[in-house]
Amino acid sequence: MIIFDSNKRALFDPHSLDLASHPKKALLVFDDEVWDEYVIKNPDFEKIPLKNNQGKVFNTLRLYKYESESIVLMYPNTGGSAAAIDLELLIASGIEKFVAFGTGGAMANNIAKNTVIVPTSAVREEGVSYHYLPLSDEIAQKKHSISLMKQVFAQHKVSFLMGKVWTTDAVYRETAKKLKLMTDKGCLVVDMEMASLLAVAEFRGVDFAGFLITDDNIAGKSPKENERNLAKLVKLALEVLVRI
Repeated sequence: MIIFDSNKRALFDPHSLDLASHPKKALLVFDDEVWDEYVIKNPDFEKIPLKNNQGKVFNTLRLYKYESESIVLMYPNTGGSAAAIDLELLIASGIEKFVAFGTGGAMANNIAKNTVIVPTSAVREEGVSYHYLPLSDEIAQKKHSISLMKQVFAQHKVSFLMGKVWTTDAVYRETAKKLKLMTDKGCLVVDMEMASLLAVAEFRGVDFAGFLITDDNIAGKSPKENERNLAKLVKLALEVLVRI
């Protein structure tokens, strides 16, 4: 049983990364292909080298100037617990507004690969969110964030679906029974981080918007595949971020 404690002070609080330019906005890129094939190879994204106490250098941060704003891009660790730690570190570093996107598994075989999903809420089947918010089955995404994403995607003529996300930290326990249960609840896609990120953002009082792109399909094979434009995905996320 997880016992929720609303006290924001913990025995060990996250430390600041001491980001030199003091940015206020960050983009979390959970998509391997976008990070490896677009962000890393683009010289416009400036490296921000970080070292831990043992001197290990991490190559997971970039700085980008977009519409006169300094924006941090992070390639976070996978899974709700690790992603929550990364989000906490950025918040402790002074970041106040976040957009996150990554891939998820479609839950119906009529959902094409590379479909953009705007989550209305996340079903909390991970553990992290229960340390940040009281007990409930779901956590809703803020209406303002949903509205912004809908506006940006419509302006760029990007089709999308809206529905719930099933967030689980037990990737090898996605059973046929659970698939039906979550589909009946209105879930369109399964992921490992959304509920955790939404909970941390709400607890810490920062602005957050998250969306997903379908990759694999746990219900079978998708009959269609939409175009996948890496630069456009980053552009969409940045457009949401500058307006949030």
